[in-house]
Amino acid sequence: MNDNLTITKGPWNKLEDERLSREVEKYKSLYPNQQISWKYIEEVIENRTSKQCRERWTNHLYNVNKSPLTAEEESYIIQMRKDDPNIPYVQIAEKLPGRTPLIIKNFIYRERIKERKSILRIRQMMSVKYINN
Repeated sequence: MNDNLTITKGPWNKLEDERLSREVEKYKSLYPNQQISWKYIEEVIENRTSKQCRERWTNHLYNVNKSPLTAEEESYIIQMRKDDPNIPYVQIAEKLPGRTPLIIKNFIYRERIKERKSILRIRQMMSVKYINN
């Protein structure tokens, strides 16, 4: 990347999204059997890093299902985590088409928070019952 360009931080705009999509599709047509070179994309997309381009593409633009997880997907994620608590988010996302590792991670973190709040509520209820008896 050219050193005299400043890197844009923050949200992407519609024009940047369209340009990124166009450049990725162009790259895929030129090199159909290769992994996308995000360094190459960075050089074409000005003011964004290769990491920003890759994350925008994989988490927001490319075949991403942003609707809420279905009950089946949620139970599948929970079961996979139960079977192997250290399974990477990427491996779970590979089994759920249209879902990104970021979606999986956010679901797991939300579930952990719900679980902690539930445990706290139970403890509080138990302490109130103990005091009243």
